[in-house]
Amino acid sequence: MPPIRVGLVGLSGAPPDQYEGTSWTPSAHLPYLLASPHYEIVALLNTSVASGKAAIERYSLPLETKAYGKPEDPTVDLVVVSIRVDRHFAPVRPSIIAGKSVFVEWPLERNLEVAKEMAALAAKHGSKTMVGLQGSFSPVIRKLKETVAEEKIGKILSSTVFASMVNAGPKERKNVRYFLDREVGGSILSIHLGHAIEYITSVLGEITTWNSLLSNRHEFKDIIDPSKDNKIIVKDAPNTVPDQIMLHGLVSPSNAPISIHFRGGKQFPGTPALEWRIQGEKGELRLTSSSFGLNVGTPDTKVELFDEESGIVEELVPNSSELDDLPIPAQNIARLYEAFRKGEWYPDFEWAVKRHEMLAEIWRRHDEATIYT
Repeated sequence: MPPIRVGLVGLSGAPPDQYEGTSWTPSAHLPYLLASPHYEIVALLNTSVASGKAAIERYSLPLETKAYGKPEDPTVDLVVVSIRVDRHFAPVRPSIIAGKSVFVEWPLERNLEVAKEMAALAAKHGSKTMVGLQGSFSPVIRKLKETVAEEKIGKILSSTVFASMVNAGPKERKNVRYFLDREVGGSILSIHLGHAIEYITSVLGEITTWNSLLSNRHEFKDIIDPSKDNKIIVKDAPNTVPDQIMLHGLVSPSNAPISIHFRGGKQFPGTPALEWRIQGEKGELRLTSSSFGLNVGTPDTKVELFDEESGIVEELVPNSSELDDLPIPAQNIARLYEAFRKGEWYPDFEWAVKRHEMLAEIWRRHDEATIYT
């Protein structure tokens, strides 16, 4: 089969310290797309032709790569959107109407209403859709899922997840200052917890009954410039998103209780940034990592199995593949691309709407609470 022809929205030609965003497109999407014989980057759909040409030169893309803003171009099979969350819909809309396949990063858009509109439009025009909820494709997550399914710890009794996020503390980088604005739709609730809900439920099942608590303990944050040794460039910028998230509920089908606490700030020295425990009748699983982001991954992520009868703690090793040779941020994104080309299951816009519904309900309960934190 000929390679899938890709048009990228979000590959900037500017140095990372000079543009808005997280450099996710070059670090997570580009490595696989350049290495795979099954995909071919044929166009950059940037805000200007000049920006597209600068990116082609910066990342040494083939000279025949087009630099323009025509997402409905018939020579493009798959349009990939990896930009600021509240700007996802506009550039991908013409491609959806043209019936093209589209891959949009998570969150799908700034809120549930826009996400539903995107999903409805894609259904109307028969557009194949994919969303960047890659956590369930992680080999670590699949090893956990496999171990639970094989009942190596027996009946699930409970699960706890605790994570510290240094990027949700008292300061924020200038390139992602928009993370402080709830209306933009990118925050530790939508991004961090949204990804976590995806990989947690892929192992334990959906969270059916739950309560949540949001708290904003940093109503003002200093904006820093990483390119200038983290110099403070704005003092006391308003912050309207939470930096403390607690969620407690039951997972189906085991009906086991689960407790999740995501907090902004550094972890205690000598402790992991993320610890996830799954308690069973016969033993316990413990996952630790230096990052909360299992959807991205870290080389030090460890999964251990404790067998109560023998008293032995065994480290579980995830299955390996050739995709492990890619940079870590690109590996699970690559697994999404692989599932798409093979016609296997992958999260689409309808799936993303389901995740957005839970996040919207968390916000609704917070807004309607009689006690505000």
